[in-house]
Amino acid sequence: MYRIAICEDDINYIVFLKKMLLKIEGMDESTVLFYEFLSGEELLFSTSIDFDLVILDIQMGSMDGYETARKLRDIDRNMLLVFCTGKVEPAAEHFRVSPYRYLLKRYTDDEMLQEMKDIVDKMQEQKSYPYIMCKYSAGKEQIRVYPESILYIAIRYGGSEVFACGKLKKQFPNETLRTGMSLNAVYETLNESCGFVRAHNSYIINMAYIVGMDVQSVKLSDGTTLTIARSRSKEFQNVFARFMAAKYKR
Repeated sequence: MYRIAICEDDINYIVFLKKMLLKIEGMDESTVLFYEFLSGEELLFSTSIDFDLVILDIQMGSMDGYETARKLRDIDRNMLLVFCTGKVEPAAEHFRVSPYRYLLKRYTDDEMLQEMKDIVDKMQEQKSYPYIMCKYSAGKEQIRVYPESILYIAIRYGGSEVFACGKLKKQFPNETLRTGMSLNAVYETLNESCGFVRAHNSYIINMAYIVGMDVQSVKLSDGTTLTIARSRSKEFQNVFARFMAAKYKR
């Protein structure tokens, strides 16, 4: 199911954008949930910001599309963002929030439909990438966390804690990243197909960052050592063997 937010102060234009999107193959009322907002404030106060696509009118009331987009990027840096505007030329500052595309309101139906097809293709491509939503300790904002940014995930009261690496670690160097998902639920999303293995009832490990191991433990690239539960030892060895075989076939 695709979750698409349209933030536009002209209700008739919202209807038009929805009509264009529903003309695209694979996009119908059984595969798409639309969320309509008449202002940036209304969008930001929404109970959920976990959208696959956000279409924002640049020219709105007290909070314009750019300011709304800037605040959205503080919440989710990976969200697919599209501006719509009556202006021919976008302002240079708009590129700071990394919009995927601009939709000009003067487009004909055919031009708009072609633009929408490209946008939907990008949305479907991003949707195919597994991720989990996490909060960090300094605020309530949520961010999308992808497999390549995760060393391992451990069970914690009320959910799971994510131990980050790479750019995500540098971005939040002293923060605790948490998700409300149980470890079982996380493993349904980030499983062997994403390079993860459950080495213990208390955590799952990203095999891409294993740099050493013995019968009882594994060492990760940041120096962390984690125990392999005896009850999961055989499963771990089989999964890791498949991971290494696939790695060296590439």
